[in-house]
Amino acid sequence: MSLFFQHPALFGLLALGAVPLLVHLLSRAKPPQYRFSNVEFLKKVMRLTSRLRKPKDWLLLALRTLAILAIVAAFLGPMLLSKNAPLPGEKRTVVILIDRSASMAAKEGAASRFEAACAAAGEMLESGKPDAANIVWIDAAPDAVFPDPAPNREFLEEELTRAAPRPEAGAPDAALELALRQLAGAQGRKELIVISDFQATAWKGFSPVVPQGVELQMVPVAKEDAPNMAVTSLVPLPAAPVAGQQLVAQCRVANHSDEARRVSLTLDAGGSRQSQALDLPPRGEAEAAFTVRCPTAGLMPLTAEIDADSFPGDDKRHAVVRVRESIRLAITGPPDSPAAQTLARVAKALPWLEALPLGSEGKIPACEIICLPGWDGSAPEKLNEWVEQGTALIVFPGPAAPASSLATLFHVPADPAAEAPGLETSETGWEASPVAERPAFRLFAGGEFGNPLGGKFKQRTRMSAPGPADIIARFSDGKPALLQAKTRPLMVSNLSLDPAVSAWPAEPAFLPGIAELLLHLLPSKAAEGFEVEAGGKLAWTNPAGDAAGTPVLRAPDGSAWPLVAAGETWHSDTPAVPGIYQWLVSEQPVHLSAVNFPESESRLKPLDAVPDAGPAAASGKAAARAALAGGMPLWPWLMAAALALLLVEGVIAGWRPAARNA
Repeated sequence: MSLFFQHPALFGLLALGAVPLLVHLLSRAKPPQYRFSNVEFLKKVMRLTSRLRKPKDWLLLALRTLAILAIVAAFLGPMLLSKNAPLPGEKRTVVILIDRSASMAAKEGAASRFEAACAAAGEMLESGKPDAANIVWIDAAPDAVFPDPAPNREFLEEELTRAAPRPEAGAPDAALELALRQLAGAQGRKELIVISDFQATAWKGFSPVVPQGVELQMVPVAKEDAPNMAVTSLVPLPAAPVAGQQLVAQCRVANHSDEARRVSLTLDAGGSRQSQALDLPPRGEAEAAFTVRCPTAGLMPLTAEIDADSFPGDDKRHAVVRVRESIRLAITGPPDSPAAQTLARVAKALPWLEALPLGSEGKIPACEIICLPGWDGSAPEKLNEWVEQGTALIVFPGPAAPASSLATLFHVPADPAAEAPGLETSETGWEASPVAERPAFRLFAGGEFGNPLGGKFKQRTRMSAPGPADIIARFSDGKPALLQAKTRPLMVSNLSLDPAVSAWPAEPAFLPGIAELLLHLLPSKAAEGFEVEAGGKLAWTNPAGDAAGTPVLRAPDGSAWPLVAAGETWHSDTPAVPGIYQWLVSEQPVHLSAVNFPESESRLKPLDAVPDAGPAAASGKAAARAALAGGMPLWPWLMAAALALLLVEGVIAGWRPAARNA
């Protein structure tokens, strides 16, 4: 704190503080008249009528002196300023960053954290009265109320009453950068105030760095860790099922409280609903799996929901599944080879699998899965390009495929110690079986359908597993039978499809087993743009060009959102809120978009300590700090003190006993 006098030229008036002392020293009270003849009585009268004769008069002198000094000091115009506060007359610019991310909607008592933040900001603007001010909102795409700080504080206060938190994650670093740009051209005192709940997940990595000359103040508004339950995950498996197939919707629910909870979880799959009860441990999670049949091809929305709690924004989660009418399979190599003929019979037996003929000069058509029986090891780089583009690949290496080509498929250097290419034969044959319970053979996990790779294999290719390959099946002698890339839709099979050397195609489990492999290998279709982050912009690319007409975007509440065209892509500039959005052309749905609550905002625990950027202020003291920053005038207090001193002086003077006659 520091003290500033607005009228230092009046310091000479402090000499008036000596007036009471002079009055006490020079004045004499009129002595009473006594009739006596003894001289001793005269001496006694002189002592009784002298000033400064009792300690009580020293107290009156001090009270009168202090009262005059307080009155004089009030005319000097003293002001109490906070440390490093601007001097009166110095221009002051303030930019307030207010967090309006999803966690700020949490209620603590009767008001939400966001309401407390807006109230604190309003008090700062009202009490501090900066020359120029602005508000920067901390959300997914931070923005400011004014292009630059302006003196119109009333408009900012109105904006505070109209604002509301958004169901999206915040970007504190981007907001700080925007605020510093706002202050870059300001003159005089520059102040930056951050008001937030400082939610631990979002702010744990925030380390503010401000240039010299900018004062940064952090104001927390969250008092405690608010309990909450949230649906944090909804994953359909497989991601792109076919009509008539069953998918599994895996849901995860989190309990961000210190007490065990029991909730009812409901899944809505295209209008079909089913529920499960979940027991959630304290500060733990629980998962549930729903089996859903996909009746017809098209887009199917999924919504998982729990019972509403005090923070309802994250009680739902959404997903969209494209149900395929069929999966297109391209088979390379001679169509009359035993392996190609076996795969063609598989495609005829599975209604959702369509075998496509090769184009002219052996060109592979657009498809979801490519099978390469008898691969000779040529062009592994080209195969990797197909995989990177999202096409699933099943390779059956032939006896001439070198180990170096197999290593190239898995992006690893060739192993000089790998087995030379060639064939291995056995009169008794080898058996193959999955390694433990693999997702590729989920249907056979219970054991009631037998071994999906049953039968004897009398011939196989010499093949070693590259380092990063995931072995999902082995032969009875331990050698790899099926390899899969860990993160890509690539599978290498050493299981012969030639009925002359393999009994597998004749086994009852062959058809469902290879069907499970194909469905498991299908890549995720996240590139279709079904899911959009909350606060982002929705977009849809018209695959039919102008022939499809102008689309209409229907929001979850049924309202139609305005769209902007950019070539064949349509997008909305309105920040997306959680829910399922419909893209309609001629009143027919052509696309769905799922927007979800950000999982990082579900845990409502604030940081144990706000980021290190100078002393933090509690929200209740925000207005007082703002007032001190602008200067608190002390003259009303000095005048009140002077009146109080004079009142006490009058009371003490009234108690003075009257002089008694001798």
